[in-house]
Amino acid sequence: MNPTISLSCLVLIIGSLLWTASADFDSDRQRVIEYFKNADPSSVSDSQVFFLVEFLAKHINDIELTTEQRSKAEDIVKQYNEEKANPSVALGGWIKKLVRAAIVQLGIELASEGVKKATKSKD
Repeated sequence: MNPTISLSCLVLIIGSLLWTASADFDSDRQRVIEYFKNADPSSVSDSQVFFLVEFLAKHINDIELTTEQRSKAEDIVKQYNEEKANPSVALGGWIKKLVRAAIVQLGIELASEGVKKATKSKD
């Protein structure tokens, strides 16, 4: 195959992947805002809490967080990953075990700020 055609195909594939990743982030971001903006903590479902935890696990380095929010998010993701690795633990029990109110509060904070995409790398 001609090197020019090969390079063009590679650029097209990389561009498609980047666009898809960006669209995925934007879609997930909108769902977090929808679920948690102006939410009453008692009205947030376990599936919405679970979605937020998965969003954080996937995008923690893609969003702007204060030092305190980043610390909370990292702790939540760490516990989630530890529990997920243990097949004998039901995830529903994990949500109750991990302080649900802290997860919901973090979601409300992020949604009220619009879940800003990081514009620079964090140290």
